[in-house]
Amino acid sequence: MLKGLIKNIIFFTFGNLIFIFLRLILKKNCIYVVNYHSTYPKYEGNFKKQLNFYKSYFDIIDENILIDKNKTFEGSRPKILITFDDGHITNYNTAAKILDDFNIKASFFIPVNVINRKTEKNISEENQILLKHHNILSDLKEDIVNSYPRLTMTWSNVIDLNKRGHFIGSHGCNHIRLSKELDINQLNNEISESKKIIEEKLNKEINSFCWIIGDKKSYTKKASDMIYYSNYKLSFMTCAKPFDKSQNLLQIHRFNIEDYFSLARVYFILSGVYELMYFKKRNFVNNITK
Repeated sequence: MLKGLIKNIIFFTFGNLIFIFLRLILKKNCIYVVNYHSTYPKYEGNFKKQLNFYKSYFDIIDENILIDKNKTFEGSRPKILITFDDGHITNYNTAAKILDDFNIKASFFIPVNVINRKTEKNISEENQILLKHHNILSDLKEDIVNSYPRLTMTWSNVIDLNKRGHFIGSHGCNHIRLSKELDINQLNNEISESKKIIEEKLNKEINSFCWIIGDKKSYTKKASDMIYYSNYKLSFMTCAKPFDKSQNLLQIHRFNIEDYFSLARVYFILSGVYELMYFKKRNFVNNITK
């Protein structure tokens, strides 16, 4: 509790100070990619404030801009791409509706077998299955308040997001680390087969893969090679660095932001401080996944 309080004081103090210079600090010819997880109705107001901030300081883009080699990142403002991991039902019920109101297209990374699974008998069982079997966090208190019968999307939800102009990417099959413990068949299932399944469901090619969990153990050379040979055009990580077109499209780093983060905390995260904090880990990950 004390640690959390100290964190919030740092974010409030330095975040608001950074805000004064934010337009000067942000890198104009780069794309900032942010990622969210669950997005509960409780934080709708705060999420809208974040989106208004993005619209004020960035040009909001979709992943096609990254793929199109004829597009440049030049302009008076930096770009930002918004992504969501894990396929939580709140991304569909809450975030996507707000994004549509703001005319923003985002990318949603889906763990295939989490979407495939049967719905459990009650919310508590749903919550525990996600946590214990799929490494996906869901706030049980909020799940109960909102009376969700199911805590992740269905294929009809995913298909609907695609029809509404959002982008769907793979987040593996089982939402597990692509670690050294996985053999080649398991990696193929998580990376290549997940792509094929989503493409069959959507009846279209998908271009993007998102690495799972994101600690050092999550990244391996074997998995990186399979992402490449599975013909993904984009691969997303989470080591806090803006992206420019001189970089590898299979090494796109993101900044983790959640819907409940204060604006001061968002300013702090995007200011360049996190780039320094993640420097060592980012180099480690980039060297492994070349």
